[in-house]
Amino acid sequence: MIIKKFIADTMNEALAQIKQELGEDAVILQSRRVEKPGLLGGKQQVEVTAATPDRHPAPPRGRKPLVNESMRRSLEGGIVPPPARRQPLGTRRYNRPDAARSEKQPPEAAPSPDVEGMEMEIRDLRKTVEDLASHLKSQESPDVPEVLKRAWSDLVANDVFKATATDLVVELSSRLTPEQLPDGDLVESRLHDLIAEKFRIARQRGALRSENRPRAIALIGPTGVGKTTTLAKMATNRKVFGEADVALVSTDTYRVAAVEQLKTFASIAGIPMDVVYRPEELARSLDRHRKRDVILIDTAGRSQNDREALSELKTFMNAAPIDEVVLVMAANTRIEDQRQMVERFSSIPANRVIITKLDEATSAGHLLEMSRLLPRGWSFLTTGQNVPDDITAADELLLAAMVAKKDYFEQLRSNGFRLPTAAE
Repeated sequence: MIIKKFIADTMNEALAQIKQELGEDAVILQSRRVEKPGLLGGKQQVEVTAATPDRHPAPPRGRKPLVNESMRRSLEGGIVPPPARRQPLGTRRYNRPDAARSEKQPPEAAPSPDVEGMEMEIRDLRKTVEDLASHLKSQESPDVPEVLKRAWSDLVANDVFKATATDLVVELSSRLTPEQLPDGDLVESRLHDLIAEKFRIARQRGALRSENRPRAIALIGPTGVGKTTTLAKMATNRKVFGEADVALVSTDTYRVAAVEQLKTFASIAGIPMDVVYRPEELARSLDRHRKRDVILIDTAGRSQNDREALSELKTFMNAAPIDEVVLVMAANTRIEDQRQMVERFSSIPANRVIITKLDEATSAGHLLEMSRLLPRGWSFLTTGQNVPDDITAADELLLAAMVAKKDYFEQLRSNGFRLPTAAE
């Protein structure tokens, strides 16, 4: 790592020096105002400390098995043990990351009558799930219709967790009569409806301006999820904010190239933009754009393992009146990593969620697990790198179609993630 101080009359001049001497990947460590030396004195200059980033090869990351060896043996024997940190049907709360933690009780606490009744319900439902799983493993069983076996297999092939797939098929079978089961199209349609219920969708409602000021929307999230590209799509795609006047504010001053990228985009699109270096500057920046309808705020990507950086991000979010904080997550991230990301970013309450990089995902079943992890409604999905086109409003039926079967997901991807119309 090379660390160096740069002094210039303006921040833009300092950034140009940094870019020239340390490259576009340089990281800004500190910036401050200093007095210019000389007899007259009194003139302010900018002092910026920057460094070249360390580069270490990332350790190999193998995919963790979805089940451990004892559970695998149980599945092969036709018995599904209860998965860790899951609630039974009827009591499960979706999109509640704190639900699993709330299950931990002090060992000395005596169970209440309500808890005992719930435990009986859990045992009964667990037995139902085990019985169905046993049937699904047996191709000779006449008790489970072939259409339900096929639905379960399609879900698992699309990377839906086996226990989750079993839960869905149990619930689906309870909603169908024996006369309806032979109707494959009806079963498929009901399965889509059932999956769609598991997603929470946040749709834009009401005027953008409130209390005679613009709506301020900040995008936060881990590194590499595509926040800046998503922000550019939101600013220019009329399907997002219609004819609204938009302004941009960037707080991502850690990477010189990120600021330059957004400045270039804003200049081409004719959108006003500010760069904010300190939390106390954010409120003044929002006030400068008070006549706009929407202000989109770009933030630096933060590793979920960097608690200090997350604390700094929280300081920025508390420094000005922000109407919406949107957590951006990538669809091609392992579910194990997403659990940790959601937990660490929970210190900055998010109003909504945007899912990016659907085009880079190889399957869509894990979106169902993501819906359990993410605490708020999903507002948009991004499906590629093209600005402003590759963004669409989140839709529960579109998500259900992607989850239900891998073939559907691949067809939707080739169709630009657009559900076919009745004419098609």
